[in-house]
Amino acid sequence: MIHFIKITGLFLVLITTTVSYGQRDYGRIPNLPIDSLETEETKEIYRPIDFKLTVKNMHLWRGYRVTDEAMTAANVYYASKNGKFKAGFWGGVGFAGNYTEFDYYLSYESNNWIFAIWDINNYTDFPDANIFNYDRAETSHFIDVSVTYKFQQIPLQMTWSTIVQGRDTYVNSDGELRNAFTNYVEASYIVAAGQDWNLSAYVGASFSFVSDTHFYGDETGFNNIGITYAKALNVFDKYTFPVTATAMWNSLQEYGALQVAVDLF
Repeated sequence: MIHFIKITGLFLVLITTTVSYGQRDYGRIPNLPIDSLETEETKEIYRPIDFKLTVKNMHLWRGYRVTDEAMTAANVYYASKNGKFKAGFWGGVGFAGNYTEFDYYLSYESNNWIFAIWDINNYTDFPDANIFNYDRAETSHFIDVSVTYKFQQIPLQMTWSTIVQGRDTYVNSDGELRNAFTNYVEASYIVAAGQDWNLSAYVGASFSFVSDTHFYGDETGFNNIGITYAKALNVFDKYTFPVTATAMWNSLQEYGALQVAVDLF
């Protein structure tokens, strides 16, 4: 019962916190802050296969400081012509070689809904891991399934993600290793926006229905609270690069961080 009350409280705070920033309609609800910076001039012809490269001073993900070293992230993907379906590979490597990740993903967007499945494989701490091994006691993988809803009348979006397989585990009362099926919920809201910039705030919380301990911490709570400023950086009046700066606080891990990311192409 206490566990249910905690989870219910999290949902109430998520909704009231984001909506309290205001009700102004800025006319767009981006999936990521970078998307809202796209202009007619930057749109290109349809390419079914494409790739992107991002440079970051560090890598943040759902309240985790995945790596504190500068890194590059590559995204190679297929996209349908209508842009609704995507499938691809995402990889990250730290400049000092202390961080390595190789993921696979599928996503589908319909109306205001986005459904995604990610096979996330950060094998930094698993140097001898078999990439084809999905045994929860040994694998470096975890599979994350998410659904996102983007509201039309206000620049608010809500996401629910659940880890359904992999190294998201706990030990039950019988001493058996079981999947925790950790859930992560997030609400994000565009507080202000201009022609080539926007400022968004977000709050994320994590919990498990079967265990107090879960993938993001040892208890139910807010593990990802922050703000993101996104802008289009003009260089020599010739090149435009989407840039984001994110300040994040994690109350479960009791730390914070500042990430700056530049999309090179």
